[in-house]
Amino acid sequence: MPGLIGSQGIRPGALNMNRIFRALRYRTEQAQYVTYHRPIIYKTDVYGTPSATSGSKELLLPNLPAIIRPAVTADYQQERAGNNIIGAARIYTPNITTIKNYPNFDQTFNSNFNEIEGWDRLITNYRTVYFCNTSGTSQVSGNNKYSWAQTGGDSITSDGEAITISGASTDATYTPTGNKNILEADRFTFKIKRSGAATTLATVVITNTDDETLTYTPTALALTADEYLTVDLPFVSGTSLTSIYQGGTRYSTTVAGTYDYETDLKTVQFNWTGPAAGTDTVSLKQIEFYKSVSWHVHSLKDMTDGYIIFNCVRTEGRSDAKRRAYE
Repeated sequence: MPGLIGSQGIRPGALNMNRIFRALRYRTEQAQYVTYHRPIIYKTDVYGTPSATSGSKELLLPNLPAIIRPAVTADYQQERAGNNIIGAARIYTPNITTIKNYPNFDQTFNSNFNEIEGWDRLITNYRTVYFCNTSGTSQVSGNNKYSWAQTGGDSITSDGEAITISGASTDATYTPTGNKNILEADRFTFKIKRSGAATTLATVVITNTDDETLTYTPTALALTADEYLTVDLPFVSGTSLTSIYQGGTRYSTTVAGTYDYETDLKTVQFNWTGPAAGTDTVSLKQIEFYKSVSWHVHSLKDMTDGYIIFNCVRTEGRSDAKRRAYE
């Protein structure tokens, strides 16, 4: 792409954002899919004081393509509890018309999303902390030993990218062998799809070697057929609510459990209901625990027919060394 990308990054002007994104994605980590996040907006009383009544539900929407050009990546000014000030970036996204053609951003199905606004968040994968292998059904040698097991269905298979469980299955459980530290992770993501009979994702249960669990429970999340759903969730201990969006519809998801992050990973179990037999399948891939960077939209730099440029800041970071010490 001569003339479009130089030493100063992407030059303004007429360009095909989708082509640029695809090309950069293969050449640099500046191009990636991010998770768009807007917290719950609470209604206010006549004095402008926020109430406990939600006026707009949380938006947590993965798969937004973006090009990220950090201006300052780490400033390490020390704050309390091991946090530190981080910096700024310029982030390019497709134009708003293109964004609204993505299912979760389509206002026909998701009336709460209008546009990317000030202090909305763009969450990026800074580093994969642990990857649950789906290139096979097990590995018995080497440094990354693991195995997959299921209940009630046929044998688990893999096409080298995803694992598939067929028949009257009720779950799939991933078990790593050896010490698997996931302390540095703060988010958990995976892709899931079904074929055949209607399937409802019941829970996802993460267990550590002290048998402490963290359980995600979506409300009535019936998977669509033959199309992967990307799920991106906070990896946090305690009890809280988060969101899974499918086709613009929000499914409230409970996060519950007391989980010690310093203790190694034991299993990750996906539980569902619905498959009966025969050709009914559930497939899983790209299951990761990752450390995120959260960019907050500070201002709009430029808007054209092809793309939007946002000036973004990262207001707070985390020192993993001090987080481990303070646990």
